[in-house]
Amino acid sequence: MTASRQTLRIGTRGSLLAHTQTQWVIAQLQQAHPGLEIALEIIETTGDMRRDVPFTAVGTKGMFVKEIEQALLDGSIDVGVHSLKDMPSEQPDGLELACVPKREDPHDALISRNRLRFDALAQGAVVGTSSVRRQAQLRLRRPDLKLVELRGNLDTRLRKLDAGEYDAIVVACAGLHRLGLAERIVEPLSPQVCVPAAGQGALALETRAGDSATVALLTAIHDPDTALCVEAERAFLAGLGGGCSVPAGALATLGPDGWLILEVIILAPDGSHSIHFSNHQELGYDPQFWSKSSRSERASPLERAIYLGEMTAQTAYEKGADRILKG
Repeated sequence: MTASRQTLRIGTRGSLLAHTQTQWVIAQLQQAHPGLEIALEIIETTGDMRRDVPFTAVGTKGMFVKEIEQALLDGSIDVGVHSLKDMPSEQPDGLELACVPKREDPHDALISRNRLRFDALAQGAVVGTSSVRRQAQLRLRRPDLKLVELRGNLDTRLRKLDAGEYDAIVVACAGLHRLGLAERIVEPLSPQVCVPAAGQGALALETRAGDSATVALLTAIHDPDTALCVEAERAFLAGLGGGCSVPAGALATLGPDGWLILEVIILAPDGSHSIHFSNHQELGYDPQFWSKSSRSERASPLERAIYLGEMTAQTAYEKGADRILKG
């Protein structure tokens, strides 16, 4: 956004959830900057246009962000609002991730008929989810379940459950909270059952690189703690060489004295093999770690978070992740 421009142009997808979370962003920005004029542009993405086929048939890398990013590069919008988990681990040249607001609940949610919890689902229960990561973890914990593809916006998925097409579905807690549907959650799934996707529950506000005027506006709603956590998760995913289709999960939380705890899982799609660990188990909180490593103790918190993700990916490969991912 140029200094002379009076209106901030924000682009997002057209789903109810995308619209709702973008309206939240707009409200936060206008509260921080009274009088700021904002125009909202709805952009249809590849993922929105191809609802008739499974994610894996579309090719999930960037399927919900590419058209929004192109609008940024074309100059037709100033800010793209994404669900951060939809963003590939590498950004296009000319764009930057300028702002990450405070994160909503990052966990996956089980919603079931008759409000049965995960362990209480009947043998052979039909569970809907379109995520390869979720399917693999559910197969690992409950190989008896029948996992079925489930596409569509969140409201569509809930209607399909209520119509009896599924016994249960698994979606993100964050979307339910943002839409005021938290009461539908039967059980937030712990990482022992389902490690979330990298960046899940967080929003990403993307701008053109070097657009300092827009970045200055967004700084007011940026949350540094959330940014540290999601950068560690994304660096782990990047270290595996994968995008959002990789059957892997990552969840970072702030531990003692500000150290990050990063829990990760890598799985075979059928759930037959997995590697699941945290850096707390593998590396601990040794303050000397940074002076022993190739990164100085004087590295910034963000640099440390990224390095932690890279180190965790390296540890995963040492544990055999390459064999799982190649398989």
